[in-house]
Amino acid sequence: MESKIKTLVIGLDGASLNFVQPWIDQGLLPNFRLLEERGSRGEMESCLPPVTMPAWRVYSTGKYPGKLGIFWHQQLDMNTRTVVTPNSSMVKSSDFWDYLNMAGIRSGVVGMPDLYPPRPVDGFIVCGGPSASTTDYTYPKEWGDKLIQDVQYEICLKGDFYGQSADSPIVAEGHSVIEKTFRAAEYLYERDPVDFLQVAVFDINRIQHFFYDTEPTLRAWQIVDRWLGKFSPQYDYVFIMSDHGTERVERAFFLNVWLKQEGYLFTRFKPMDFLPMIGINRTTVGRIISFLRLRRFLDYEAVRKYSNILPSATGVFGEFGNQAVLKRTNWAKTKALALAQGPIYINRELVASDHEYETLRRELVEKLEALTEPLSGKKVFKKVYMREEIYNGPYAESAPDLLALNHDEYHNRAGLNQPAVFADSWAWKGNNRHKGLFMAAGPGIRGGYIADGVRIVDLAPTILHVNQVAIPDDLDGIVLKQLFTPDSQLNNQEVKYQSSYNYDGTKINNPEFDKVVSDRLRDLGYIE
Repeated sequence: MESKIKTLVIGLDGASLNFVQPWIDQGLLPNFRLLEERGSRGEMESCLPPVTMPAWRVYSTGKYPGKLGIFWHQQLDMNTRTVVTPNSSMVKSSDFWDYLNMAGIRSGVVGMPDLYPPRPVDGFIVCGGPSASTTDYTYPKEWGDKLIQDVQYEICLKGDFYGQSADSPIVAEGHSVIEKTFRAAEYLYERDPVDFLQVAVFDINRIQHFFYDTEPTLRAWQIVDRWLGKFSPQYDYVFIMSDHGTERVERAFFLNVWLKQEGYLFTRFKPMDFLPMIGINRTTVGRIISFLRLRRFLDYEAVRKYSNILPSATGVFGEFGNQAVLKRTNWAKTKALALAQGPIYINRELVASDHEYETLRRELVEKLEALTEPLSGKKVFKKVYMREEIYNGPYAESAPDLLALNHDEYHNRAGLNQPAVFADSWAWKGNNRHKGLFMAAGPGIRGGYIADGVRIVDLAPTILHVNQVAIPDDLDGIVLKQLFTPDSQLNNQEVKYQSSYNYDGTKINNPEFDKVVSDRLRDLGYIE
């Protein structure tokens, strides 16, 4: 019987060559250096916006968000004016390992964000990232308790890095979570040696957001490098990929404050509004606690509980983030509202006619694309897209009306009550970047080759092709034949196609789960 191809994918949230390549060249990441010499590498174009959610499912399905129905960590339902937290049950498209399973290739996926609740698979799945619950997070279900008991597995780091130094205990805890992700993969593989294994590391992105290219980030990468050296000899093909990249961030831009100043967004006034206006809110108190190095002496859950006594940065008591933004909004006057990292929604109850809608969108595009920071003269946005420019498919009509893609040095935030549109980026040191990375090595893959034009949607069909599995006929990606040597079987074998199939699972609707996800997004700095 012919032996099956063995494939390893290591996914690194927020990884990009702009800050990692110097470490590789200096010999600080020897196993990555060896992989580059053996195989191909390059920058990889993420989806829009280049964010963990939806980018991981764009990767695993080979489809852009308009075919998936997920557009950011949280989405606005403008009909009900509520926040929707996407989860795996909303995605009907199959992941590429489902097609591997159909071809008899057993698969294991560990730590990948955006997979909760897990679907059945011939192999195993361990959910990860900010959108995973702490219960029923594995398939088969019984692995969950065993991982916690035997490996001390943690889905996501508990706590945040606000104001923390490189030697803070929370940094060591972040490194420990990365270590445990690989230990979980090793533990499962030893008990169920699947043919395809993917290990995704979300918390490396958390460290990069707050420390960018400094020592804590390098130490995190060295953990990954060590495990790469341990795992890779067991596999025929090794892929490294990221959902998006990371770039140094200098300034924060508050899009909703700008919308207020320009007369597109109006908020309700409350007697306690003066508190956030003079800087008294949960965010600033948290900064003071961090500055005074008090976090190590305080219980995380107690800080979370009692901080809600204060208003959020949006001026709402007892709530934070996008739900707080909605509660603060005066819908009778508001025409446009934004989430962090670029999605902009139009209030069609107030902007009723198609003519007024198109006029407003064009007006916002022109103003935002021309917007510069007064002090530096730099433009804030690379481009502002209309929905139909970037989204197509059955779910495109549910997408935000506009998407503002900022220049990398600006952190696009959604707070409402800041006194100014611009501020120093005191928390994040690294911002999401549209260009991530990929590496690939194995029989028939070019050595020392730098590829160009690679997109995140191209990885799923390429991995299927490498495993001699037909490509679903509705994918947005293509097989990356530029990676293959001219005389290789990979280059010369026909790219075959098959009919795609959708997953018909059970939706989950759990307000408590939504709160857990919101808490994690707040720790990450995605919401106020």
